[in-house]
Amino acid sequence: MHRVRAVPWRYGSAVNFETSVRIERPVDDVFDYVSDPRNFPRWNSAVQSVREIGSAKRGVGATYLMERDLPGGRAENELEIVDWDRPAAFAIRTTSGPTPFLYRYRFSTEEASTLLELSAEVELSGIAGALGPLASRGVKRGVDSNFADLKRILEADSG
Repeated sequence: MHRVRAVPWRYGSAVNFETSVRIERPVDDVFDYVSDPRNFPRWNSAVQSVREIGSAKRGVGATYLMERDLPGGRAENELEIVDWDRPAAFAIRTTSGPTPFLYRYRFSTEEASTLLELSAEVELSGIAGALGPLASRGVKRGVDSNFADLKRILEADSG
């Protein structure tokens, strides 16, 4: 499903969208790769690095520091895993930094492949927030491109 909607949020507007990708890999493999934030730099073009900062093991409550290159420059966000239901669901949200977001991932088996669905809320501020739907479509295009990279990486790794 590909819905994009911008709604008012704290400091700008929130971009809400859903997207999905089918990956020719078992659901456990896809879940394990996507739910480890340290893998984000491998498939998310904006993410430069992610490192654990909390003492929690993988799962709900684990925290990370993520460095990203954004149009406005380099940015740091602290992340927290807020849902972990292997291999069906994973959610992560920012707890500090610019462009707050909440990403909810759902994983399901479809024949020999995995359907990965994302429901996202991203806060845009400044000019991006003022651009509303135009910025919304840009954010979603970036996520779809990252999903294409994720698919390519995971399917290449299965051979």
